[in-house]
Amino acid sequence: MKRLGVLLGGISNEREISLKSGKQIIKHLDRKKYQIRAYDPKTQLMRFIKDAKSGRIDIVFNALHGKGGEDGSIQGVLDWLNIPYTGSGVLASALTMDKEKTKAMYRQNGIPTPPSIIVESVDLKRIKSKLGKQIVIKPNMDGSSVGVSVNPPYSQWKKLIESRIKAEGSCLLESFRAGRELTVGILGSQALPVIEIRPKTAFFDFEAKYIAGMCEEICPAPIPKKITLEAQALALKAHKILGCRGYSRTDMIWGKKGIEVLETNTLPGMTETSLLPLAARTAGITYPKLLDHMIRLAGNNSL
Repeated sequence: MKRLGVLLGGISNEREISLKSGKQIIKHLDRKKYQIRAYDPKTQLMRFIKDAKSGRIDIVFNALHGKGGEDGSIQGVLDWLNIPYTGSGVLASALTMDKEKTKAMYRQNGIPTPPSIIVESVDLKRIKSKLGKQIVIKPNMDGSSVGVSVNPPYSQWKKLIESRIKAEGSCLLESFRAGRELTVGILGSQALPVIEIRPKTAFFDFEAKYIAGMCEEICPAPIPKKITLEAQALALKAHKILGCRGYSRTDMIWGKKGIEVLETNTLPGMTETSLLPLAARTAGITYPKLLDHMIRLAGNNSL
């Protein structure tokens, strides 16, 4: 029987989602296979380290999201402790947490992605000349669509951008693309069925992602076979070029310019409304089997 430590909660803006992911994971783990201990690094980090160093944990299931859990920080601790863990290692975790550096990797490797810039001050003329009249305003180092403004009126640009800069020191601006929202999960070396996301809010924001009934998630996506294969190939390529391990999920938009990749998540949500479990279920993989597969794919190295 494996002694499994589940990390959940943490210190990021996505703490509540991580708690939900972690509780869902613990609920569905097979008690015949795993002896489970849960740890919230916000209050129990030292206890976790003590247990890990004393040999009470064989493997870690990382259910953290956002800063401190998805950015390479906890992965570095786990590598130092020499304990295998689910998800990507330090390098891929840190890279994908930085959206603009991730997009630079896309561009260098021929993955289409909307134009974007990082700004530390507001120059509306420069922004407009670089990105056009419609933009998306994003924090560069946060997930779950926290702090995102999609295609706001030009009159609000300055206020919204300044607010993001004040909160983070800089801000990612991206050309807005109208189209159908797609997402593709990767499990091992397999691309899972494509999901189309149809939010009932203005876009796929925090509320749409995590409140049941706020979004229609169609899997498999009702799109042409050619688009399905292209989306899966792009997600698999993104997973590989970013150095992801085990599993990931890549978000895309399919519009007039074809498919463009928006971002890659190394620790996608595992709540009851999350997308990766939905794609796995469509592929015939139950939630408990998905957890088993993730644990089998766990490792401990710097990738």
